[in-house]
Amino acid sequence: MKKMILAIFSFIILPLNLIAVELDDVDIVVIVRQIDKINNQIALVKAQATDKNETADANSLFKGILVKKNQLLDQIPSLLMQAKVGKDEIDKFKQEKSNLESRVKRLKNSSNKRMYIQNAIELQKMNIDEIFYSSVLGLEKLFNERAKPAKVKTFIEETLLNLQTTSYANTKEIREGIDPALTEEFIGAFEGLELHRKTFEEILVYLKDNADLMSSNYVFSELNLRVAIDFVNEKIPFKIDGVNFGKIIIILFVFIFFISFTRILSKITYLFMIKMYPKGNQEEETKDRVINIIKRPMLFMLTMHAIEICLAIFYYPAPVPLKFANYSSIVFIFSTAWLILGMLNGYGIVFISEITKKSGRKEVINLILKIIYFIIVVIALLAILSRLGFNVSAIIASLGIGGLAVALAAKDILANFFASVMLLFDNSFSQGDWIVCGDIEGTVVEIGLRKTTVRTFDNALIFVPNLKLASDPIRNWSRRRLGRRIRMNVGLEYGATSAQVKKCADDIRNMLLNHPAIAKPEDLASKSTHFSSRFRQNIVSVDDLAGYKTNLFVVVDEFADSSINIMIYCFSKTIIWGDFLAVKQDVMLKIMDIVEANGLSFAFPSQSVYLENLKDIDKTLKELS
Repeated sequence: MKKMILAIFSFIILPLNLIAVELDDVDIVVIVRQIDKINNQIALVKAQATDKNETADANSLFKGILVKKNQLLDQIPSLLMQAKVGKDEIDKFKQEKSNLESRVKRLKNSSNKRMYIQNAIELQKMNIDEIFYSSVLGLEKLFNERAKPAKVKTFIEETLLNLQTTSYANTKEIREGIDPALTEEFIGAFEGLELHRKTFEEILVYLKDNADLMSSNYVFSELNLRVAIDFVNEKIPFKIDGVNFGKIIIILFVFIFFISFTRILSKITYLFMIKMYPKGNQEEETKDRVINIIKRPMLFMLTMHAIEICLAIFYYPAPVPLKFANYSSIVFIFSTAWLILGMLNGYGIVFISEITKKSGRKEVINLILKIIYFIIVVIALLAILSRLGFNVSAIIASLGIGGLAVALAAKDILANFFASVMLLFDNSFSQGDWIVCGDIEGTVVEIGLRKTTVRTFDNALIFVPNLKLASDPIRNWSRRRLGRRIRMNVGLEYGATSAQVKKCADDIRNMLLNHPAIAKPEDLASKSTHFSSRFRQNIVSVDDLAGYKTNLFVVVDEFADSSINIMIYCFSKTIIWGDFLAVKQDVMLKIMDIVEANGLSFAFPSQSVYLENLKDIDKTLKELS
């Protein structure tokens, strides 16, 4: 990562020659006139297209014109910094305006109304120019004073309001003082005046929308690095034409500082967050892993911020070109989102795992974590689209209009998502539970937004749509607190007497009642002395809801074909399969001992043949011999 960032710095930033940037000798007035000319051309093409009903062709013509206009608009922020107007030029403008005002007053009451209208429109145009170019000088002053973006926006909004109200009032005054026929005659002049005002409004709105990008970098401003640049240049004993050594040294210092600060900031961030971390879990290995996860996105973000400051230093005294500033802002948004996601993957996972140990609802925390990931990505994406010039408000509004179409196209995805929410609220199963749903059986690994992952007992991984789990019956073997069933038949030989069978059954029952691993009635939740358990039993069967089973039966069940069967029905206290097998084995071995102690034997499948008349058989055998 460091090598990649240093390569970016070496091959993109340094090749800019690090020479003091000389602004092009282009006047902002020239640029504004060119934009005004383009707007007039667009208006003319639109009017012609409307007359000929050729709107599509007109729109195709605008593409090249609009590209050129955007290129001109991009030059304005840099030209604001050199918008120097001499006192002589200001005095000359004021004198011309004063003369024109006197002429308009004189012509207003004269019979030459056409001359009055021409001069009044010209005066109105000068008023609009005065408001706009005064605001240009004001903006140049604000940028030099390192004003915050909010202050710049407020200044531009006040200028726009002044421009609109003044223009409207003056135009209305001109129209009201003349004959309607003359108004119709000068309709083109009035439209040109309105278009001239709209050109200035368009430029001001552009500057307002990009006030954040044009403002001086915060660190550059607060540290007053321009003073440092001038100081370094003064201390260097040698000079090379066109090379600003102050900028070179400050840029290198800033870049190296931010790169070296990464590890320290990672540790500071970790120590800050660890204050909320549960005590006793601050292992050194965990700490190193969290820091390593955070370090990479933090390194990238700090590097991008360092490049942003270096660009501000490089282009000083002009602002960074809007394209560079915009791209830098996009990368900064991306790196910030990456850092937040990295923190969630690092510290967040560790912290949330501690919460799940207490709450026991891992799947809810997991779903919340995924939703947070999704929200962060969406916010970052919308912020990037906004920087790229897309109307985010329109995009969000269009989601409502196209919501029905999206819902129909993605109905299965939405159905599975809402099914996952339903499963979490119903609490039908949790991660780690052993469930059976149709022909699917296994342990729940993860409940996702669309599917649930199940690991089968033959170690296969199955992805089950949440809609199936929400609609089909689910058997949850893990939702039991006490009692795993032991059911078996003990078959005794028919040679046993009734007393022997009864004593054998009683001995087995007593053995089970005294067995420490077999559930007894006193183990039920309803037998608890806890206040809530006693009163909740009146509302719902606490034992059945929580999963408590303590039934114990040992009875002579049937006379089978080859055995007298004693049915044994009971529950182990443990619900863990391995422990259950050990308990079941112990019970079976004890039953064998009881059967043997009572002088009985286990029956096995057999068949006896009884011969009723033995004398007839002997006679038949003798005759045959």
